[in-house]
Amino acid sequence: MQTQLIVNLFGPMGAAHLADLLALIQQQQCRALDSHMLSFEQRMALALRISGNWDRVTRVESALREFAQRLGVDIQVQHEQTVAEREPVLPYVVDAIGLASCDIAAVITRFFAQQGVSVRELSTRAYRPARSSERLIQMRVQIDIPARCHLGQFKSDFFDLCDNLNLDAAIEPERGF
Repeated sequence: MQTQLIVNLFGPMGAAHLADLLALIQQQQCRALDSHMLSFEQRMALALRISGNWDRVTRVESALREFAQRLGVDIQVQHEQTVAEREPVLPYVVDAIGLASCDIAAVITRFFAQQGVSVRELSTRAYRPARSSERLIQMRVQIDIPARCHLGQFKSDFFDLCDNLNLDAAIEPERGF
């Protein structure tokens, strides 16, 4: 029987530490199913979902806690419960860009929540383009649209929202990476 472990690490880490961490997981005969890493100057934020037999997952949890203590990074660990059967969904990717004065992430995620759409991953990036004094914010969201949803109406409502906010946006089916 497979068990899953959700792990979040934050602190001063580099690429070599990331390689050591992934090797540690592999040494315990576990697999990193999902991972997401962000680098902020000298700090790294890392989220992992690890899978393996319950005894291997317990061993990798201990090894990860030792690893975090040795590096002086913060760690949060949580065992994942068995996930109930979900309704069928359509995976989509949304890209939006607009002036940084508009909190597009808050407005768009609220729209998704009202539509019953799940947000799987969200990232934003603020920047100042060359030859412009205005700051822009760019957002990418991976969403799961319930299969029962009328896709044409959902897209129409989404683009109406973006037009009202003066955002450039696109919504497309998610393709594997």
